[in-house]
Amino acid sequence: MFVAILQRLVFYLMFGHFPPPFVSVVAVIRDGNKVLMINRKDGAGLGLPGGFLRLRESAEDGVKREIKEETGLDIKIKDMIHVLSGRRKGTRVCSVDLVYSAEIVGNKKLTNSLEGVCQWIDLEDINQHQIAFDYVQVLKILK
Repeated sequence: MFVAILQRLVFYLMFGHFPPPFVSVVAVIRDGNKVLMINRKDGAGLGLPGGFLRLRESAEDGVKREIKEETGLDIKIKDMIHVLSGRRKGTRVCSVDLVYSAEIVGNKKLTNSLEGVCQWIDLEDINQHQIAFDYVQVLKILK
């Protein structure tokens, strides 16, 4: 994330304006009434697993890569279910977040990552948690 912010600062200094928003991808992975979330180490709260696309990477490849990196899981994408755009709540970052629904294929053993700790959260208990960015909008449409 630091590198991305530094790149945007350099772009601003060179061209006098910020580049277009970042594009990120996240996945909603459900097990009954529970959804897989990451308790983020940056203190932002619970977030959906995912992250920023790399240069020349498709959104579908990006979400599979990010889920593997953050959870250890392989996924099959089902649908794109939502798009979030604009400034991320609590940050200075503008992004377009593509939200996919996905299912686990193969091994279901979770592994934590540098981003945080994997947790299954009951959708009925969402209001009892701090939810990162605007992901609460996505979780409300799942109920």
